[in-house]
Amino acid sequence: MIPTINIICMIVCPLIALFVLGVAYWKIHKRSSKLETGLPGALGYGFLGFIWQYLIFSFLALYLVGAVFKSANGIGRVGLSIGLTFLSTAFTIAALYWGIYLTNEKKRSIYRSAVVGVGFALGKVALELVQSYFYSAYASIRLNMGEVTKKTDYMEAVKSSTISSMLEGTYKCILMFVVIMAITLIMAKFYEEKKVHHAWIYGGIAYEVIMLFNQLCVNLIPEGILQKVIVLVVLTILALICGTIVWNWFKTDEIEIDPRKILAKSQKGRKSIG
Repeated sequence: MIPTINIICMIVCPLIALFVLGVAYWKIHKRSSKLETGLPGALGYGFLGFIWQYLIFSFLALYLVGAVFKSANGIGRVGLSIGLTFLSTAFTIAALYWGIYLTNEKKRSIYRSAVVGVGFALGKVALELVQSYFYSAYASIRLNMGEVTKKTDYMEAVKSSTISSMLEGTYKCILMFVVIMAITLIMAKFYEEKKVHHAWIYGGIAYEVIMLFNQLCVNLIPEGILQKVIVLVVLTILALICGTIVWNWFKTDEIEIDPRKILAKSQKGRKSIG
């Protein structure tokens, strides 16, 4: 039997993440609705960008792991894991740039570019939370009703799912949404300034730092509570840094890529008020 509270959590967690994305989209729409249209299309480009980069990367990763991982030694496997992070970053930045480029073909707009990031994050939430958790909730209900009696690896995984693991997954998705939004805004800023190389370089560095950190934690720290805590703490710090860029844009309509300058301006503003 799967506890009812677990099933409720499987349903509520994806809804929380969708609510966060919905609020971000609504705030952008509210600000830009009198200026332009096309936000739903930008959302679609971001969503499709996540899907195609995920599918292509998944197939390439499976091929590389099958061809190299089994015959590689410990150092080789670590090298392959790190190499996959660079591949993942390349496809992620390509998908974001693809969306920004397509939605700005006729007229350039920071608002539409920002919504590309929301759409990309929506694809991540849909795949990692909505599809996974909702299906787990459905399977759990069938299991509790006695409609499923055959033991499978998936059903055993559903039984072992905990509320803490589901909350952790949801929290990570929300943090990554903040990171993706910041990266999208940075890329959009340079795209507006016709600095394509800067868009790729800055966006790639920001995303790769997070991917490398996550992979190094997996390889260097034994699996367990300590690893999870370290990953969540550092990811939270990185999301807070990225969040200052997003928050500043929502507040001022200006994209400042250096969080230190944002904090300095904020402190000056408080002093002048005081």
